[in-house]
Amino acid sequence: METSSVSLTIDAVALFSGSLKEKFRFQNTITQRVIVRGFGFWTGEDVCLDIRPAEPDTGIIFVRSDLMGSPRIPALVEYREEKPRQTSLANGKARVDMVEHLLAALKALRIDNCEIWTDRPEMPGFDGSSQPFILVLKQAGIQTQPAIRKIRLVTRSFHVGNETQRINIMPSRYGLNSYQYTLVPGEGYAIEQQEYQFDLSPQTFCDEIMSCRTFLSKREADYLLDKGLCRRVTPRDVLVLTEGGPLDNTFRFSDECARHKILDMVGDFSLTDCDWVGTFESWRGGHSLNAECVKQLLENTMLLDESFLSKRMDMMFDRAA
Repeated sequence: METSSVSLTIDAVALFSGSLKEKFRFQNTITQRVIVRGFGFWTGEDVCLDIRPAEPDTGIIFVRSDLMGSPRIPALVEYREEKPRQTSLANGKARVDMVEHLLAALKALRIDNCEIWTDRPEMPGFDGSSQPFILVLKQAGIQTQPAIRKIRLVTRSFHVGNETQRINIMPSRYGLNSYQYTLVPGEGYAIEQQEYQFDLSPQTFCDEIMSCRTFLSKREADYLLDKGLCRRVTPRDVLVLTEGGPLDNTFRFSDECARHKILDMVGDFSLTDCDWVGTFESWRGGHSLNAECVKQLLENTMLLDESFLSKRMDMMFDRAA
């Protein structure tokens, strides 16, 4: 597709919706490949990521370079594999784990197309936030591509979940992609109920969300250590909550835990080939409910793509004639 034809289509959308026109954008990739090194929280294994640019409409693809044939795993909800306390993807016998913080960084920066070559299944944990990924991706640079990013528009209100966990989905009056999370602490969490609302954009994510870290109770941390997991992780890496506050650490925001839950939502809601226009209010939701919500959204939202724009443009030309 030529850049000029894309521009013409975007201009045509102004004829029928000024506010909606602004939501269409070009796709992006990174300008140059970048290497990321760290270790996985769960396994403690060293891991090296080689993040590479990709062509328009490729999407986000994980590539297991350590496996025969370098199998590819698309970052789409249909490839999600259920695992506790994280988002994992699998294609056949190949899988990648703990991908949500990296995916949130890519989504927030509007990087739609790239290949993530990894020599281990688990992504680097760093401090349990998206900030290290954001910094590296910004260093790589962001390159605009001559292709339209699809939009899915929430046109009616509905919900997923039950009395225990719930996500309310509503149209966005102002054409935004908005998230709200209500955190109701469980047993062993020495924090008050928290609530945070957030409108997604690259700047707001970097200012308000990217540095918010994974959290767990001291009892959960001890249980994982007893199981032989997370042995390289210290309370200085993540938030281990005690009655006196974070163990050997301090909060970056008073409501950091609720903000981190929104970070997870951004990562999980990115498991599609589109941008969202809608409002998503989560009450005690987690990764599983986020994934179920995305599946329901794919069936209950309006797809706005190049074909949709072309039809609208044709309608305008017909009326003008």
